[in-house]
Amino acid sequence: MLQIIVIGVIAGLISWYFTRRRRALNSIAHIAGPPSTSFIMGNFSEYFLGEVGEHEFAWQEQYGAVYRIRGLFGARGEDRLIIADPKTLQYCYQNNDTNWPKPGTRREWERMILGRGVAWAQGEDHKRHRKILSPAFGNVDSRGMMPIFRKMADRMCQHWQDAITHGADGSSTLIDVADWISRAALDSLGEAAFHYEFRCLENQDNKLARSFSSLLVHTFAHSTKRRIFAQRVISFIPVSFLPIMEKLPLDVMRRLREAAEEGDKVARELIKDKMEAMQSGVPQLRRDIMDILVHANTSADPSSRLSEEELYAQLRTIMVAGHETTGSQLCWILYELARRPDIQDKCHAEIAAMMKVVNARGDQEYDVTDLDSLRYTLAVLKEGLRMHPVIYVSFLAPQMDDVLPLSKPIRTKDGRMLSEIPVRAGQYVHLSLAGYNRHALLMRSPHLDIWGDDVHDFRPERWLAGELPAKAVKFGLYANLGNFASGDVSCLGWRFAVIEMQTTLVEILRNFKLSFPETGVKIFRSTGGLMTPVLAGDPQKKQLPLMVTSLS
Repeated sequence: MLQIIVIGVIAGLISWYFTRRRRALNSIAHIAGPPSTSFIMGNFSEYFLGEVGEHEFAWQEQYGAVYRIRGLFGARGEDRLIIADPKTLQYCYQNNDTNWPKPGTRREWERMILGRGVAWAQGEDHKRHRKILSPAFGNVDSRGMMPIFRKMADRMCQHWQDAITHGADGSSTLIDVADWISRAALDSLGEAAFHYEFRCLENQDNKLARSFSSLLVHTFAHSTKRRIFAQRVISFIPVSFLPIMEKLPLDVMRRLREAAEEGDKVARELIKDKMEAMQSGVPQLRRDIMDILVHANTSADPSSRLSEEELYAQLRTIMVAGHETTGSQLCWILYELARRPDIQDKCHAEIAAMMKVVNARGDQEYDVTDLDSLRYTLAVLKEGLRMHPVIYVSFLAPQMDDVLPLSKPIRTKDGRMLSEIPVRAGQYVHLSLAGYNRHALLMRSPHLDIWGDDVHDFRPERWLAGELPAKAVKFGLYANLGNFASGDVSCLGWRFAVIEMQTTLVEILRNFKLSFPETGVKIFRSTGGLMTPVLAGDPQKKQLPLMVTSLS
């Protein structure tokens, strides 16, 4: 009965929505793109089913850096603009707080997952949140966290070594590295950001880790056409109806509510402990993110304070985004290394040589400077980021009519050449970070050459001296990549994430060799909220089973 009522309400809302949208012409109808394969689904089945980029990369080869895909029910007003042009991406991100905000539906989903924190906020609220958070993610503070990352990675490696020792042959065993890396990332985040021990590595039944595990892929994975249709239809529903949907007895909503409740519970405990420590007057060995947030909230300046709800939301945002993105990104780097033993061997040799230098000077462990000396291993990390950006797309829509600039003119369906694209208010635009990181046609332009012709090949050598062209287009915060976005909505914790990935990667490769099991497994790049590794036949759970062989 409940399903019938929900379907009836949705059908009525869809009818109302399209009646309203028909009054506006589609301003991007002249932009070339793939033909629609279904009146009901448009191109959404191809875009969302399968793996990230499965159809998109082919469309980019054919239509270039900007193209159009068809929306639901053949309604031209619902067509989407897909953009991988760096000039256009930069323009949209730089104007996010003025004319290019996230659509209301997307913000409501983020509120359900993360609360009303920095990821949810818009406009002046967003500027206030970033102003308060920015001091916590400085370069010096992030580099100073490296020993914590090394300690957690070493603890994880000890668990792997124990599993190998108790395995069948005592030299190797099958390990779901995705699960372990996720737990290690949450433990690292707890100690580095909050000076708090979650102990997820030791407690496999940790409630917080269990609540957050595979949360985004479980919520947003596009495993069937029916699921894709349902998630797209929700975007037609007025935002004011979504809090009602949030309370429905659906499995997805139950998971979101459970994660929110557990996240807020932990946030309350963290804030309580930090307030008591500050009031006791006991000097702190170092300042962490919690110190900065709690101290800011004692400020007399309203622009430097957060409400209690906002403070909880910041901690939930840091916990979810800070460990899920880093953990998933590292999984994809290990995935590529397991496929390429020759590249893995080069990393092993470089790390072994670095440790000889460290030991020769009388040190037992490496420091950040030593990490930076691992040029080839760092190139592997950058190439993993380029090939597999876990935040692979962003959905925006202008509040007012606007004109999008282009780096390179495009040809319309009627043969005209455009160097800019007018778009109407409310037009959905997909900012394709995965597309930008791999766009072959765009990169072949003599003025825009970035990656070279072999954009779909995993080749770390492109990052070594002399490989990248001097006239590269500048976009993004790190290594000219789109992974951490740009402008006022760029990732605050990108330095934190890069150093954590560097350190964890080095610890793993110091101790182990990785390969795929002989039985073979098919790993998919999930098109859920994050691009996470999932297995064929089980698309709503993050997994990466690898054979792990001890080097000792």
